[in-house]
Amino acid sequence: MIARLLVLLLLVRVPLFGDAEQEITDVVTTLASALSDDNLQRFFKTLDPALPGFDQLEHDLTGLASVTQIGCSVDLISHKGTDTAQEADLDWYMVLSSKQDQNLIERRRTKVTLKMEKRGKKWIVTAFTPISIFTAMTAR
Repeated sequence: MIARLLVLLLLVRVPLFGDAEQEITDVVTTLASALSDDNLQRFFKTLDPALPGFDQLEHDLTGLASVTQIGCSVDLISHKGTDTAQEADLDWYMVLSSKQDQNLIERRRTKVTLKMEKRGKKWIVTAFTPISIFTAMTAR
């Protein structure tokens, strides 16, 4: 009886280890697809307006998206945290294509760190560094 209960507890517990990673992946997928779909409203809806540098991030990203098509790919490197707070390191890759000059393309790749809090049933990004990934394209 105890062995069955232990096995049942292990079976119930095992998916919990993957839940945080899946929830982080869902948030990151939302962010990346929002950028690739040119849907800044969906991107900003995932962020806490109290996020440090939010105004600058909003300004830079809005400006960048107005003149470029953003292709975005993000991979989870690592994460740590609890059921209600997580910190994730991401490999963030973007291809920026000018809307005015199809020959002007810029690639950016950097490690991004996100901090997230679970509020109710939803994860909200409370820190995003570096926000400089969204600065304007440099003409070459």
